[in-house]
Amino acid sequence: MKKALSIMLIACIAMLFAACHKDGVYNPSKKISKIYYTSTSGYKSLEQVWTWNKNNTLEKIDFYEGSLYKTYNFSYEKKRLVRMNDYANNRYVEYKYDSKGLKESNYYRDGNLMETYTFTHKNGKIIRITETYYSSYKDAPDNRDINPLQFIMPEEMSAAAFEISKKHKKDSKGSYTCTYDLTWTKSNITKMVFLDNDDGYTYSYEAQYDKKKNPFYGAYLSFYFEDNVEDQSKNNITRYEYTDTEDGQTYRSVINIEYNYDGNWPISKRYIYLEDGETGGLTEYEYTK
Repeated sequence: MKKALSIMLIACIAMLFAACHKDGVYNPSKKISKIYYTSTSGYKSLEQVWTWNKNNTLEKIDFYEGSLYKTYNFSYEKKRLVRMNDYANNRYVEYKYDSKGLKESNYYRDGNLMETYTFTHKNGKIIRITETYYSSYKDAPDNRDINPLQFIMPEEMSAAAFEISKKHKKDSKGSYTCTYDLTWTKSNITKMVFLDNDDGYTYSYEAQYDKKKNPFYGAYLSFYFEDNVEDQSKNNITRYEYTDTEDGQTYRSVINIEYNYDGNWPISKRYIYLEDGETGGLTEYEYTK
């Protein structure tokens, strides 16, 4: 079960970054155009195609599993993201800002408010996320592919938070509230602590980074929709470990991530699971010309 969780961490938080960035604006100097994945068996497949507008905002992301199966469309006000739509599944996310940056995000499905996230800022960075989900969550499909923290925290960190939160929502009755406390080292999130406000359950996650540029830095994209996307720290995670204590037992896992670069930009990455020496598949990035 624990091995399955660590795999899900890879398969799986819209923006946390330094004060010099404007929340909701994503305009990297190198822009992703396509993402490919090659499995350990050697099968390579196209996963995502990114389309950019002439004003340098991201218009949409097409997702593939052999063929196109869904599209996310993005809406802006003065280049600041205010809404993301998944029309095929009748879902959308709205973003609200104040003078400090991202204030609140609300996720809707079939017209019903499912979840609300509020953000606490300090020194230009988000240091706490408070999550509330409502009773309508119970009506959502069991296999929902929504990650409420995607593009808020690093990919690996958000995936861990998503799995923990999903489990506690399932066990909860009525509304549910939890918090995520974030620790920053310069422009990277180096620690996350999850706290379930009902039963006191905690989960700790720590990360290390390279000094190369992260092409997803500042991407206020899907936030609620779980796909193989990247983190929102300025640099790229090279190593992470998480500690999960439950029912008197503690599980710890350490995973390295190896990259290939074109100058300062990653063009591929691969996970190495240190507890058993296994190597994951290869994710590759193409950029616009």
